[in-house]
Amino acid sequence: MSRSLDKDLLAHLKADDPNRVYKDISTVLTDLPDDELLEIEFLGKSHPLESGVNYLRDGPAVAIPKLRLAQAFFVARQILQNYQEGGSSMNGSDVNAATTVLLLMDPEHLTAANTRKRLLMTTLEMSKPNELILRREKQFVDSLLTSRLYRHAKSPTLWSHRRWLLRLFTANGLVVDPQQDIKNVVMIAGIRHPRNYPAWHHARSLLDRCPRLAGSIAIDVKEFCLKNHTDISSWSFLIYAVSKIEDGDCRCNTSSLILADVISITDSLHWTNETVWVFLRNMIATNPVYKQQYESFLAVNKRLASAVPEDSDQWRTLDTARYWCEKFCFGIV
Repeated sequence: MSRSLDKDLLAHLKADDPNRVYKDISTVLTDLPDDELLEIEFLGKSHPLESGVNYLRDGPAVAIPKLRLAQAFFVARQILQNYQEGGSSMNGSDVNAATTVLLLMDPEHLTAANTRKRLLMTTLEMSKPNELILRREKQFVDSLLTSRLYRHAKSPTLWSHRRWLLRLFTANGLVVDPQQDIKNVVMIAGIRHPRNYPAWHHARSLLDRCPRLAGSIAIDVKEFCLKNHTDISSWSFLIYAVSKIEDGDCRCNTSSLILADVISITDSLHWTNETVWVFLRNMIATNPVYKQQYESFLAVNKRLASAVPEDSDQWRTLDTARYWCEKFCFGIV
């Protein structure tokens, strides 16, 4: 596929001052609102802006034309290259601003992410206290992860940067609420990009920081799963969350409560998709449950299996789930 730009696009790129465009977009990304994440989205050719207007903003909501972002990207890339080629005298905030534009354009820009890490470490060594600096960085990263940006929500580079950042929080004695992060960052990213394995993998690291919250987190995630029942990544995390409940009685109560709710809505809506039934069979195979929920599982399984053609994909899913539970059942209380 040709990488050449058409003449119309080239004309638009040259029409406006790219440095002005870069300045406007980088300012939006660095001057973040207090205690609120940006909601960024891109505008295509169907939403042209007049000359000199480089973005639209309404509170935390920001819309940036893709063409303007491309113009800003070229300027930001040049700033980063100058910095790498010996620009140690360059202002760190200017380089940091350039990385915000680079990561907005390309969430897998590893050089930009690593440059932010180095700049952040340098800033932390030179200034005290560190809380505001770290929380601003977290705010920027979370804005990218939760905005209506399909690639960013599932970016391994951005999620890795966030995990690294949380380790800095711990090293500086700062507290992060794992339950709120899962609700306000991971779940939103899971909506923006369904089956978002990097996001739910990050949720596991958040839960590992505070296992005592496993029960309440599991209840929150169950609600997400019921609203997004084809999302295998969230169902998988739900099983993990239940397995992290340390008290045996509490784990049995929670697993049975979750099973009862999921089996009830599965029966009501006639769900026969593999995602839900893999979750149900694995919950019973890996956690203690009450006899009532186990019997409900078998009854609903039998009822739904009788309503679909034998040897169909749905029938095989249901039959495999029943066989799995009968053979590998963890324990009936």
